[in-house]
Amino acid sequence: MTRCFTLLVTLAGLMCLTGCRKTCTCIKNNGTSHTFTAEEVKAHDGTCQSMKYMYNDGTYDPMVSYYSVCDWD
Repeated sequence: MTRCFTLLVTLAGLMCLTGCRKTCTCIKNNGTSHTFTAEEVKAHDGTCQSMKYMYNDGTYDPMVSYYSVCDWD
C-alpha cells in the first residue's frame, strides 16, 4: 500500500513539474501563424491579445495590427 501511494505521489509531482506550457499563437492575415512563448509575452506587455502588434522581428507598433487574432493555446 505504501509503495503504491509513494508511486502515485511521485507521478503527480512529475506531472506538475512537466505540465503544459502555454503559448500565444497569432494568426497573420494571410493565414500563417507565429507562436510566442509565455516569457516573450510577459517581456512585452503581458497579454496575448497585445501581441497582435508585435512583429516577428521584435518590433512593436500599437498602431499597426500584424496579426488578425492572437490567443493562448
